Amino acid sequence: MRFATLVLLFALSLPAAAQYPAAFDGSFESNSPGGGLPYGWINWGGNYYLEVDTSASYEGHNALRITPLGKTGNHDFGCAVKRIPVTFAGKTITLNGYLKLDSVAGGYGGLFMRVDNRSGAVYKMDNMRNRKLQGTTAWQKYSIHLPLPEGGGTVYVGAINSSSGKVWADNLEVLVDGKPLKDAPPLRVFKADSDHAFDNGSGITIPSLTTQQEKHLEVLGKVWGFLKYYHPAVMAGEYNWDYELFRILPEILNSSSETARNEVLLRWVNRLTVPEEARRARNSQQTIKFKPDLDWLSDEKTLGPALSASLKKVEALNREDFNYYLGMEPAGNPAFKNEQAYNNMPYPDAGFRLLALYRYWNIIQYCFPYKHLITEGWNNKLPEFIPAMVNAADTAAYQTVLLRLIASIHDSHAGVSSPNLVIRGADRFKTLPLRVRFAEEKAVLLKVADEKCGLRKGDVITAINKEPVTAIVKRLLPLTSASNYATQLNRIERILFQTRDSSLLLDYERDGATGSVTVPAVTYKEAMVIYDPPVGPWKMIGEDVGYVYPGTFKNTQMDSIREAFKNTKGMVIDLRSYPADNLLSSLVPYVLPSPVPFVKFTVGSVRQPGQFGMTGEMKAGSKNKDYYKGKVVILVNATTQSNAEFITMALRLAPRAVVLGSTTAGADGNVSYFALPGGIQTLITGIGVYYPDGRETQRTGIGPDIVMEPTVKGIRENRDELLDKALAIIRE
Repeated sequence: MRFATLVLLFALSLPAAAQYPAAFDGSFESNSPGGGLPYGWINWGGNYYLEVDTSASYEGHNALRITPLGKTGNHDFGCAVKRIPVTFAGKTITLNGYLKLDSVAGGYGGLFMRVDNRSGAVYKMDNMRNRKLQGTTAWQKYSIHLPLPEGGGTVYVGAINSSSGKVWADNLEVLVDGKPLKDAPPLRVFKADSDHAFDNGSGITIPSLTTQQEKHLEVLGKVWGFLKYYHPAVMAGEYNWDYELFRILPEILNSSSETARNEVLLRWVNRLTVPEEARRARNSQQTIKFKPDLDWLSDEKTLGPALSASLKKVEALNREDFNYYLGMEPAGNPAFKNEQAYNNMPYPDAGFRLLALYRYWNIIQYCFPYKHLITEGWNNKLPEFIPAMVNAADTAAYQTVLLRLIASIHDSHAGVSSPNLVIRGADRFKTLPLRVRFAEEKAVLLKVADEKCGLRKGDVITAINKEPVTAIVKRLLPLTSASNYATQLNRIERILFQTRDSSLLLDYERDGATGSVTVPAVTYKEAMVIYDPPVGPWKMIGEDVGYVYPGTFKNTQMDSIREAFKNTKGMVIDLRSYPADNLLSSLVPYVLPSPVPFVKFTVGSVRQPGQFGMTGEMKAGSKNKDYYKGKVVILVNATTQSNAEFITMALRLAPRAVVLGSTTAGADGNVSYFALPGGIQTLITGIGVYYPDGRETQRTGIGPDIVMEPTVKGIRENRDELLDKALAIIRE
């Protein structure tokens, strides 16, 4: 076998000492010797000055002050945060604090809290942006409440200013389950936490793979994932399962036959401790929509009789509702825990690259509610990606393989982000000051920052650096995560002009004539001028039609809408946006006369991973004799995603509602984040969303009643064709 040997380092499984939380000081009474922020506080953002103000405070002598440095942009902010390691146990963390505002406009000020899980992925965040604190105010108390992830992580607390005014903060206080941070109980420590044998690398190199080794690795990946989610000892955190993979890999790769490989795996399974109280798994009381895909456990031809029998015994063991690696959020989507990101290795070695594949493949296998909609099948993806992952020669190649893998689940929620990302990202690439939209299968310019470049709105870009746009799209599709083709094109619009070059040569077509122009590249921040300013939350179109833009609409504006819209013929709800508030408690009951079922869900299981049970129906609306009686036209397209799709399902039940537009993103349901080796963060749709009659919403999206898409002609004429059609429907 062509395999480099590995020296195994076994860490002693000693119980780690419990860590107690430190007290938190949010008084700002301790000045920094050189000015600026007190010791331990971190400056996030840019274009703002953060300092301790000794002339203003709510209590004591000092307060935090965040002041803009000159003119600020839409995406500028200044934020002071204190990092708090989650070494304490609890369900909810609260940040209380006092804020004072002076001339806050064009943005907001607020408290700030972000909770990361142990993998470094953002778990929950609140910057109070939705509360829209503006103007000039005296000191007032505010609070943020966020759930804590199981297994620890990191919390960042502080204050933020994203406006042209000044914001002060003082007397910040952190509570855990309503008690001061210093009084919170210590976090439970697991044996898995004390295993650091491979923190700096697996030590595994695989110069080349034989066909036999590929099959060995396929079987190992399935057995490793099954034990991770089904064996009580692994679930209990008795083992660092990432590192146990590295301990078994050398024997698997060096196995001379299938029989030898299965003997290695059998010894491995039998070495795992089994709790004395283990017994047959309890039957679930849920209505089962999907059962776990465990038929392969009976494949004695591949596993051999002994290994097959041993794995089936594991499947029959009792499993509690706790797993060191898997939990469930209150909404029913999976909470992935203790999935380390290994940020210190942007290009992971062969062992960690296989870990990335095994981790992702098994998360989809056991936790993705839409695995059945992967048209190419999922079982064949493991053997397909093993050689690609092993042979990835550098960081870019590794990340490209991950993009292909993630895109293969066809989920518009899925994607990647990381400071280590080298193949995409605004900090490593430039773009053009142009905004493009695919219409009629053509890349049409929607906005041009400066027409002196030789281009104008409505031009069709046919080639970039002489590569046809059709060829670019074909090349990018396998790397683009989305539930359907329309949403893939929407994603490609954002990266079509991404480049490391100083300029791009564009071929274009205009009114039957063709031309070429070289356009200088700019930073992504400089290119922000191509995006329109935020749309207002609501307005009147003439005297007979109301218009609501959920992307900025807040429920507190509901009374104004009722008054303004009471004599209108109809209203347009433009869900080509992501709702800024919970419309189930505002717009939805406004347009419905009575409660009506509109959705039901599938949720997974910690005790029986891979099993998905169907919930009961959820109703929208309430009894309302004063409901809105005009026509309701809901606008949708590929940017209508997740909660926007969810709300569309409810709004379309209004008596005179019409859904107008094109295929939505087809990714409805709460998301779940997790990390992959190399510091890569990704996510999946975590719960299944269905119509009451059982029809799918994933991939298909929310089907419009009237299908309509923008045209090249409409873009050139600067018309919003969907809005024009909506007005025509209402005024018919």
